[in-house]
Amino acid sequence: MHASILPSHRAASSRVSDNHRLELHRLRRVRRSYVSSSSSFSASEATTTTTGKTPSSSSSSTKEGIKLELIKLGAKTDRGQLLFPQKAYAPLDEYNRKHREEVKVLVELLTSYPVSTGNSNKIEKEQLNGEWECVLATKQIFRSSPFFMAIQDSFGDATFGDAKSSEVFFRLHDLQVMSWGASTVGRVAQRIDVEKKTLESDFDTILFKSTVIPILGWFKLLPTFGGRVVSFAENMDVDETTGRVDLELVKTRVERTEGIPEPPLFLPWFLDRDYPVNRVWKLLPWNKGKPPLATTYVKYVDEDFRVMMDRDGECFVYVKVK
Repeated sequence: MHASILPSHRAASSRVSDNHRLELHRLRRVRRSYVSSSSSFSASEATTTTTGKTPSSSSSSTKEGIKLELIKLGAKTDRGQLLFPQKAYAPLDEYNRKHREEVKVLVELLTSYPVSTGNSNKIEKEQLNGEWECVLATKQIFRSSPFFMAIQDSFGDATFGDAKSSEVFFRLHDLQVMSWGASTVGRVAQRIDVEKKTLESDFDTILFKSTVIPILGWFKLLPTFGGRVVSFAENMDVDETTGRVDLELVKTRVERTEGIPEPPLFLPWFLDRDYPVNRVWKLLPWNKGKPPLATTYVKYVDEDFRVMMDRDGECFVYVKVK
C-alpha cells in the first residue's frame, strides 16, 4: 500500500518544489523592483539591502518609508483581509497576489534592520508596552488573539489532506461565521504589560449588519448586534535575543461595545462575564491536562510600530495608539 502511493507522493513533492522555486523567483523580482523604484531608498542603501547586510541606523528615512508602505498596503487590502493565500479560497487565491508579494518583501526589508531602536538585534522589551492596533495581517485578522493562537499551536504540524489542520479549522470557521456577510470583524487591538507579563487581545464583531432581500423590500430580516471579544493571556515570556514570545491563555470575555447594539432576547446575559478557558481546556481529553499555550515572534518593534510573526510565518503589523 505504501509503495502504491510513493510515485504520486514524489510527483506532489516535485510540484511543491517547483512551486517553491517559482515563488522565490517572484519574491526576488518584486524585491528588486521595489528597492530600485522606491524614492525612499538611496543608491547606497539599496546596495546594502540587496546584499543582505543590515542597513545602518542612520537610514531612518528608509525605515520610515517601509513602515508607511506597509500601512498603505493595509488600507489597500482591508487590513490584509482581501488577500486570499489559501487554495481553499479558489478562485480568489490569485486575487491581490502582487500585494501579498509586496507585504513579504517589505517585512523582509524591515526586519533586516536592528529589531529595535537601539542599534542591536536584542529586543527592548519595554517598547512592547502599550495599546496596539492591528493594521495589516496576512491571515485572518482575528488570529492575532491568544485564543486562536493557542488553537493553532495545539494542532501543531498535523495535516488534513494536503493542508495543515489548523488552516482547515480556520477556513471552516470563516465559512461558519462569515457566510452571507453574517459577521464582520471591526477593530483589532492588543494591550501589553511586560512587567506584569500580561497581554490582552480583543476584536469587535458585528453580526447581521445587513440582512435585507433586494427588490422584495428594505426592511431588516434580522437585528444587528455584536460586541467585543477579549482574550486574556498571562505568564508572557519574551526572549530578547530570538524575539520569541510565549503566552498562556487564561480566560475570555464578550463585552458590550459603544456603538454596537446588544444581542436580543436572553443573549445579553452572556455579556461581561469571564469564561475560564484555561480550566476547561485542561479538562478536554485530547489536551491531556495541558494548558492553552501560544507562541509568536517579535520581528521588529520601535516606539510606534511592531511586526509579529506566527509559527507558520504569517505576519501581523501593529501601530501603537496609546
